Amino acid sequence: MANLHIASRKSPYPGTKDVYRTVVSDEKVPWNVSWPDYKPTEHTAQKVLKNPPWADDADPKKIKHYNELDGKIDRKSFMGVYEIDKETNRPKNPQGRTGLSGRGLLGRWGPNHAGDSLLTRWSKDQYDNKQKVLEILLISRKDNGNSAFPGGMVDPG
Repeated sequence: MANLHIASRKSPYPGTKDVYRTVVSDEKVPWNVSWPDYKPTEHTAQKVLKNPPWADDADPKKIKHYNELDGKIDRKSFMGVYEIDKETNRPKNPQGRTGLSGRGLLGRWGPNHAGDSLLTRWSKDQYDNKQKVLEILLISRKDNGNSAFPGGMVDPG
């Protein structure tokens, strides 16, 4: 696997102090690598389990249409077709193991689509030496203080 995900394997899980992922070495990330003893930490945030309008039912067996439009919910991934676990009816992360099972803070089983805006402009530098500087608009995230592009989750429909 050429591009290993790093942030989605860090602990503790964002917004928690005590949810630690099962450690997944780089070699064990791909699903095609046998790991019969793999036991990921189960975690779905309480606010997701309360079943708000933006979240799926807690039971993934109620989802009938993965990898396609499911009513107004787009369950297609831009990465292509993703696998569904035959026993649990849970989608597998197309990037491989993360050490976590469940939805965490995400509302949907399968893809959780988001849209971000990328706003730039050319400006003069602060020293007025006629050098152009490319500026970019970023926000400060409320949850972790990191800089990010402005945007958010995509609603169904």
